[in-house]
Amino acid sequence: VEGLEAVFNTFRLGSAFLKKLVVGDEVLLLDEKNKVVFGRAQVTEIVGGKLGELCLIHAKDNHRELGNDPIGAPERLFKYLQKIYGPHISTIDKKAVVLYLKRIE
Repeated sequence: VEGLEAVFNTFRLGSAFLKKLVVGDEVLLLDEKNKVVFGRAQVTEIVGGKLGELCLIHAKDNHRELGNDPIGAPERLFKYLQKIYGPHISTIDKKAVVLYLKRIE
């Protein structure tokens, strides 16, 4: 799984994680493709807002973008989210949450 060695972020559509998690919580890291837990991380920051704005600010720190040129990261991440969720769901005004995580195991 890409970019999960230190501090990174993950994007979640909707605003549910603003109520479900607080800084300091521990979460499990799941390989979605293989449905296998491969580690744990601590939540270090939670940011809510509109998907387009969040991509502009936080895409460079996303686990899929670490190690890539930060120029173009917002566009690449937004296109990826549209690919997995659909362009009718992943719109620039869609509510979203960015979870910053620090791997602890």
